[in-house]
Amino acid sequence: MTISMTEYFKTRKSDRKKETRYLNVINKDSCTSCNSCASVCPVDCIYEVVSPIPSESYHQIDTSRCIGCQMCYRSPNDSSDYYQLTICPWNAIDMLHNPNVKPTPVSVLEPYYRGSSSGMTWPKVEEYAYQLFLDGEVFIPAEDADLHEVLAYLQEDAWMYSAEDNIQLVETETELGEGFVRYRATEPARDLMDVMFQDYQRIFMD
Repeated sequence: MTISMTEYFKTRKSDRKKETRYLNVINKDSCTSCNSCASVCPVDCIYEVVSPIPSESYHQIDTSRCIGCQMCYRSPNDSSDYYQLTICPWNAIDMLHNPNVKPTPVSVLEPYYRGSSSGMTWPKVEEYAYQLFLDGEVFIPAEDADLHEVLAYLQEDAWMYSAEDNIQLVETETELGEGFVRYRATEPARDLMDVMFQDYQRIFMD
């Protein structure tokens, strides 16, 4: 079923027990908010970001609850090696190999970081940076301190934009909603992430 962003975060529970093999991410520029994905999600982790202009509403996936079942992307029982019965009629969903399960020795983001923070969880940073790459924004549960710490890394003025200049990937100013915080990518970050995620190897289906 479709649930609005506000209602979703009011009732959200962190009920996933472990990281899953796959993660799905919706590209809001392709999404028409048709509800095909949300209607088949078995864990109800897809919500609608409602716009005052109906044609500008779109759906998003809470990747911290996504179980990677593939149901919003395709029907596994009706697909084969030669044919995919896809659920999204607009091809708006990317299915990724979860970077948190089998992280690469060096994250695609790591070569661009010039800050001094240590102990950074690169796979989790990569998970949310990819969402920012696609949509320019990400919604985080207000009470999840660990995820806010991940986004704080992306707010550091420490990402290599040129040989001389560093930028923030995420704006310092955030939007606080009912149960969620919206983080937005900076304009220069959109250009930099085009480079970071060029030929990204974790896309399983797109």
